[in-house]
Amino acid sequence: MGRWLRRGLWALLIILGIGFIAVLAGILWLRYVPAPSLPQSSLLPPVADVHATTGQGIISIDWTPVPNAVSYQVLRSDRSNGPFAMASSPFGVVPIFVEHALERFFPGEPFGRVSRGPWIDSDIHSGHTYYYRVRANDGSAWSPQGATASATASTLSSKEPNITLRVDASRTTGVLEHKWEMALGSEHLSYMFKGDLNQHIKAAGAGLRAGNKLAHDTLGIQYIRAHGIFMDDPSVYTEDAAGNPHYDWSKVDKLYDILRQDGLKPYVELSFMPAALAANPSAPRIFKYRASSSPPKDYKKWQALVGALAQHLIDRYGREEVETWPFEVWNEPDLTHDPIFWNGSRDDYFRLYDYAAEGLKSVDPSLKIGGPVAALTTFQEPFLRHVTTQNYATGGHRVPLDFLDMHTYYLPASDYRPLLLRYGLGNIPIYFSEWGISAQYGDKVSDMAYSAAATVSGIEDSLDQVTSISYWTASDYFDESGDPRALFHGGFGLIGLDGIRKPRYWAYYLLHQLGTDRLVVTGEGDGFGGLVKTLATRSSDSSIEILLSNSTLQHSYAAGSAPLARHITLTVSGLRPGASYRLEHDRIDNDLSNVYGAWQAMRSPKWPDASQMIALHKHDALQTLTPPSTVTSNSQGEVTLDFDLPMPAVSFIRVASVR
Repeated sequence: MGRWLRRGLWALLIILGIGFIAVLAGILWLRYVPAPSLPQSSLLPPVADVHATTGQGIISIDWTPVPNAVSYQVLRSDRSNGPFAMASSPFGVVPIFVEHALERFFPGEPFGRVSRGPWIDSDIHSGHTYYYRVRANDGSAWSPQGATASATASTLSSKEPNITLRVDASRTTGVLEHKWEMALGSEHLSYMFKGDLNQHIKAAGAGLRAGNKLAHDTLGIQYIRAHGIFMDDPSVYTEDAAGNPHYDWSKVDKLYDILRQDGLKPYVELSFMPAALAANPSAPRIFKYRASSSPPKDYKKWQALVGALAQHLIDRYGREEVETWPFEVWNEPDLTHDPIFWNGSRDDYFRLYDYAAEGLKSVDPSLKIGGPVAALTTFQEPFLRHVTTQNYATGGHRVPLDFLDMHTYYLPASDYRPLLLRYGLGNIPIYFSEWGISAQYGDKVSDMAYSAAATVSGIEDSLDQVTSISYWTASDYFDESGDPRALFHGGFGLIGLDGIRKPRYWAYYLLHQLGTDRLVVTGEGDGFGGLVKTLATRSSDSSIEILLSNSTLQHSYAAGSAPLARHITLTVSGLRPGASYRLEHDRIDNDLSNVYGAWQAMRSPKWPDASQMIALHKHDALQTLTPPSTVTSNSQGEVTLDFDLPMPAVSFIRVASVR
């Protein structure tokens, strides 16, 4: 016992010593290492009009947008003169030395980027005063220092603040395009050939297919985007002894036939490099399936491969059909650290894109190609500069670009329209072909009710600046990081293993129920427009749909936060006076439509037994907050509802005429 006690004490002393050294290093960093000099934009003025407003459990920061801004970053300090560190982050305010490290290694990259205000800071303490600044980013450089706003966090109350909302059923603001329904991500499609993985995961490939099909049938999804159509599984490219290419499309045909049979179209990702075409066979391999990150050894052969695929697809599926498929070049070529998706330089990727575009367009100029499929903002402008000035494949001064394609996680989509306008490309579509509330495989928030509220909130905040936004992924059948190790494992999917519909699936289901005539929504109260967001529509049958979310960006509150709950008074006007209406109210929160909560109530069995799985499937349903009822509009043609909206939560209200 004495020996183990001594070892425990030594371990404690070592931990304390490491902590002391880390704190001392941070203090010395702040004292003696100056903040890096950041690239300054010649296009952006300072963000001068900044406001901070105190609420229950929140401080709301808003500002007047500045021209040419792609995104904004909210900074916070405990002192009026700083130092200021990034606050607009899912992880709260980052330590200042982390902020400086990010700025040093990624000087123009707007981490914590948000597209507009208000931004809600919920990582606060009652009675404490905070100081805020907002800086804008033009895609590669920062605005000058702007104004400082301050607010003191209020004392928490047990009473929920009230938000009043009004939806005018007689006033539309245009069309609500279901931009989230164009596509969802999926595992590499050859995963559909898999059988049983182990005693817990049976018929994995069929599970992936069923999830993708369910997304089409019930969520309105049109395309599936997947990695690796050129990988060595499905083995499309080999060479003979003389180096002559041989193409084998048999497995590609099977995979794309499956998608078409299930009502889906492929969103074609031209990746990864076939081993026989790789310039560097020892280049880092990607994920469990060991895809090659190498550039091609011969760009003309790469061009011919892309062209041969395009011609084969047209021959098999028809020109008119394939012209509706997007073709993107590679996946995240700007990520050159774990994982390494591209083992070449930035110019090597530009060359890869140029030859792919030439190969595709030589078959059919109407085929659609896009890039750069990047994860970081600062990759976009060099790519746009390249495609408007230089073409490696032809020696010309322009490369075809039919859509701008990029990825982002955690936060809403940035607004790249000003950047495209600067390069004369203001009319091309903007596709976010990967988006999600977490980029971390295994992050438990992906299974929680919080993910539903954060998804609805993030999509609403992204609608104005995108043509399409695609969640990554439809299904939890996925093996980038190895086979799932538990039923609920923080998978990326909307749909879990065994077809279990996670809370985020129901968020997409409710989004799908929205109509296309967008209605005017006005409101006021503590958290309106920032914490609590609202979409309202009118459908072709004249029913009114209203979707509300209550979500903070800070993941530390994902399990729930009582101070962030709000009471909602919702009035629907513009109805027929004295008419009867059927009222329905669906809800996703920690108690309702939350199969993950039911699993937790079982004490979170890693692999539930048969009876537990039956019970989970019974909980796998969309639930109502109140039973459907009939209400009568008043003499002004109004119906009013009162209800509580916890954080996290999604409420969907339908008001339909009783005929």
